[in-house]
This record gives sequence, C-alpha cells and structure tokens, in this order.
Amino acid sequence: MALESISAGPWALLPPLLAIILAWHIRDALIGLFVGIMSAAVVYGAHKPAVVGVPSGLVDGPIGTVAGGVMGLTTIPTLIATAPLFNDSWYVENVLVALFMIGGMIGLMIRSGAIQGVLEALTDRVSNEAQAEQATFLAGIIIHIDDYFNCLVVGSMMRPLTDKYNISRAKLAYYVDSAGSPAARLAFYSTWGVALIGFIGQGIVTAQQDGQLPAHLSGLVAGTGADASAATGQIWPLFFNSILFGFYSWIALIIAALVAWQVIPNFGPMKHEEDRARAGDGVYGPDDNPMISEEMDQYGMAESATPDWRNFAIPIGTMIVLAFAAMFWRASPVVQAQSMQTVFTIPGYTLILPAGGAWSFNIGGVRLGLAATGAMVVAFALYRLRGDIPSNSDASDAMVHGFKGILLAAAILTLASSIQNSVTTLGISSFVTNWFAGVPPEIIPVSLFLVTGFISFSDGSSWATYGVMLPIAIPIVFSTGANLPLVIGAVFSGGIFGDHCSPISDTTVLSSSTSGSDHMVHVRTQLPYALVTATIAGVLFTVLGFVVPAGFRIFPY
Repeated sequence: MALESISAGPWALLPPLLAIILAWHIRDALIGLFVGIMSAAVVYGAHKPAVVGVPSGLVDGPIGTVAGGVMGLTTIPTLIATAPLFNDSWYVENVLVALFMIGGMIGLMIRSGAIQGVLEALTDRVSNEAQAEQATFLAGIIIHIDDYFNCLVVGSMMRPLTDKYNISRAKLAYYVDSAGSPAARLAFYSTWGVALIGFIGQGIVTAQQDGQLPAHLSGLVAGTGADASAATGQIWPLFFNSILFGFYSWIALIIAALVAWQVIPNFGPMKHEEDRARAGDGVYGPDDNPMISEEMDQYGMAESATPDWRNFAIPIGTMIVLAFAAMFWRASPVVQAQSMQTVFTIPGYTLILPAGGAWSFNIGGVRLGLAATGAMVVAFALYRLRGDIPSNSDASDAMVHGFKGILLAAAILTLASSIQNSVTTLGISSFVTNWFAGVPPEIIPVSLFLVTGFISFSDGSSWATYGVMLPIAIPIVFSTGANLPLVIGAVFSGGIFGDHCSPISDTTVLSSSTSGSDHMVHVRTQLPYALVTATIAGVLFTVLGFVVPAGFRIFPY
C-alpha cells in the first residue's frame, strides 16, 4: 500500500536535489538515486512519526521528529515497491518487460550477425562522420513510434555505425534522447496523444468545478460538479493548437538536426567527448561506466552467421507492426441507436461511423511489451531456421547476454521511478504551485514553463508533472486572461525539458543504456544543449505572452 501523501514544504525538494547533486559529483547515478530515496524516507518519517512506528508518547516534539526520521528509513521498500514502475501494470509491461525483451532481442541480433549486417549496409551509404551523425538523427525521427520505443531501438541499431566512425557514445545518446521525449510530444498518434488529451481534460474539468470555465467552452465538459468529465472529442482542436506552441520540442529537434549537419559546432562537455573520440582514444572515456555490460559490448556473432541487414529489419518490422496493430486494433461491432446519417467523431481516440449499425474503433496506446516480446520470438525463430545461430542453447545464451546488457539500466530506472514516487508523496506540487499568487497574465506562460521545467527536472517525469500542473495551469488561464493554447504549450514544454535532460528521467536512462554511454556523461554533455533550447523557448513564451491575445487560436475550438 502506498504511503499517505503529505505536504513537506521545501523539504520535498531535498530528495531530487540530493540525488542529482550527488550523482553529478561522484559520477554514480545508482548511489545518488538511492541516497535521494533514503532522504525522502527520513523526511517522511520526520513528518509522520506515528505512521513509521514511533510510540504515541514520543510523537510530539523534537524527539519524535528525530526518531521518526530514523524510523522513516523503514519506508524505503515501500517507496520503491509503490513506484509507478511497479505499482502500475502498464509500466511493468511497457517499460520493464519491453526493456528485457528488447535486450534479449539485441543479444540475438548480435549473435546472428543482424547488427553487423546493418553496419555493412549503412557503411555503403555513409562515408564519413558527418553522414553517420545525420543517419543517426534521421533514424530517430523515422523510426519514432513512442519515446520508449525510440530510445530502446535506435541506440542499439546505430551504435555499431557511430563506433565505426569514432563518434562518442555521449553524442549518440544525445541524438537518441532528442528524438525521444521531444518528438513524442508532437506525435499525436502515439501513447502521448491519448495521455496529453487526458491531462488537458483534467485541467478543464477542474476549471469547471471551480466555476472558472467560460461559457463558450462549456462544451468541453460533460456533466457538472462531481459528475463532470472531459468531452474528449471536443478537446482535440485545442490540443492541436497547443502542439504549435510546443516550442521546447520544436527547438530541441531543430538544434539536434543543426548539430548533425555540422551547422552548430560541438561545445561544452560534448566537445571534450567528441575531440577524444575523434582522436581515436575511445568512444567513451577510460573512467566512464557505460550502461551496457563489457561482456555485452564485446559479444560477437556466431561463426555460422551470415551478416544480413534483413535479419535486423524483420524483427524490428514485426515490432513496429505489432505496436501499431495494438494501438489501432480495438474493433468490436456495436449497434448504435443513431440516425442513418454517417457521423465522424474522435472522442478519446474513438472513431464512430454509424450507419444503422456501427463499428466502435478505439485507438489505444502502444503496447510495447507485447510488440517487443513478439519481435524477440520472431528473431529467435528466424535465426534458428536460417542457421545463423547454430543451436537453441547458443540462442538462449545470446538472450541472457542481452538481459545482462540492460541490467544496469533496469536498476537505475527502478530507483529513478522511486524518486518520482518519493517527491509526489512529499507533495512537491503543492509547495511549488503557491508561487503563482499575483502573477500578471503576460508572464503566466513563461512562469508556468519555468515552474513546470523545474518540477519535471526534479521528479524526472513529464507525465507526473502534467498530472500536477495542468489542473492548476488551466484554471489560472481563465482567472488571469492568458492565452489557453500558449499556456498549455508552455506546460507541455516545461515537462519535456525535465524528461529530456534530468538524470532521473526514464527516457534519459534508456538513451544512455542502449547507446552504451556513461549515464552521467550523457547528462552532462546534453544539458548545455537542453539549456540553450529552454532559453530560446523561454524567450518565445515571454514575448508571446505580451503579444498573443487571450482569444487567439489557429484551429477553432
């Protein structure tokens, strides 16, 4: 059972700040994250001494606080076990299971010569370092279905090519990460589209319940009071307006492209990494701890294998087909009592085409666990039938190598999710959102962008941050007269900033993992690019906050 949430005030900032500072200083994400969780447990126990087992006679006063802090350490297993990664079956299936299945599949691909086949095929079309970087960036954009899918596949696919041209693992991780969360914010067809519509709906319902929803937007909510729910189908135009104001995502992708095409030079820690790699001194530093086991990195193909890029394309194609099939195929015949006139609506990704009878066609989220499992099964069968892997035991050994290769990523992901759970339990949102009292409407967009970015960097989760911020931000819009799509774009952009560069972000961890980069090196080298992106986005939100009138919209809603 999850711990009861509390309002720890500024103490809610201690766990993420401690985790980030310690991980940055000692260059060990695991230790930093675990110490952050320990500090959250201490803070929780100090605020709730009775809950952690302090005798009732000692609860009040400084002795109770100190004793509660010490006994609060007993809540560490609870903070980990009730983290989203374990507490929600969606995360277990689509993150943990998918991570291990793709790890096993990559082990099979290495052993069968599939990865070598891709390298040979790309080598025919790539002749220098610049083209290798461009191919890596484009692969992230083209293959993009979902941020997890992108991070798990692109790094593994492109790592042999970037290694061949002495491109640092940190640079590879930057391209993978930049085509992850920033692109996902714009990918309305993916899991993100459904989720973001839901977050906007929560905010609009909150505004109606608070009596702040303008009459001309009443159609965005069905019902009133406790029975109110978002009219999801009517929110899509508002969502598409907000995509155009998702400045952080657009700028992050543009900057990554300009870096790949050598328009923007390497700078900051990235320049150091690239200079060393191009000098032939290794794609990662001698003191680095790549998030892929040395055993996996040096694992080779079988003597019976024939390098063939199709051995890579078939399992990956299977994963893409299964991912889209699971997303779009939810069909069941339903009879609707409607007129014979054909109607087309999209409520919550639901397509209804009634004409006497009807088909309800629900578009769900990416089921990455299912897709990855199916792809690994196809890879196993394909390589055994072709003889590229000579025996079942050899194939099993290849999968185990793959599992080992991503074990560190799974461990860091577990602790990162636990930190997210910790700061939510300590009430970081209620502390931060008190900062908005009396803010002028012109600076509401940039203020919300900065606060959302701070929270998302602290908790490492854009979705958790959106769940907190949008029910606060949307009523603020209606009470101050700020522009609604601009503010939603600002909140979405702030969430992507943290998801893109926080050391405790799941997609940042996954990017380091599949790219074989030291995690903290990836964070340090990417952060200057992220800060430049955030600065440009902040300037745009500031200027447009003064320029864009409250009623401006591109698509009517």
